[in-house]
Amino acid sequence: MPLNAQILLSILAHESSSGDISETLRATPTSYSLELTDGTGANQAQVVWSDARTIAAGGTDNLNLASLSDDRGSIAFSQVKAIYARNTHATENMKIGGSGAGAFGGLPATVNRTLPPGGAYLMTAPTAGGFDGGLFAQFSSPGGEVTYEIILIGEGTIA
Repeated sequence: MPLNAQILLSILAHESSSGDISETLRATPTSYSLELTDGTGANQAQVVWSDARTIAAGGTDNLNLASLSDDRGSIAFSQVKAIYARNTHATENMKIGGSGAGAFGGLPATVNRTLPPGGAYLMTAPTAGGFDGGLFAQFSSPGGEVTYEIILIGEGTIA
């Protein structure tokens, strides 16, 4: 089944200040868009995997991106072009990343961030190589139980 994915991000920030006589308004707009079509090259992908997950208090959720599954069967990513994660918990922080090489989709170990409640993380690599390497994603709960959503888009197979 052919894949077509559109990733859109839009930011529009307004700041105003008032002086004795005049008022100024500063607008800061920016947008990012990425379209991935079906295939195995730059700006292409073949597989989308998504899930709503729960991490036990103080626990870790390790995802081997070369060995996932859903209602379609077994999914094996060879490269990841987009990673999106959102902490859906109302009060608990969530950590993204790990301590080893390739701890997050082949990214360096320095990708080790805390997502507060409602926080989101998006990283894209539309090049022909995408993110590869360890193909391993690690999420953890430094406190209580955490819920999160994840979407991965990349090259791979469904069996």
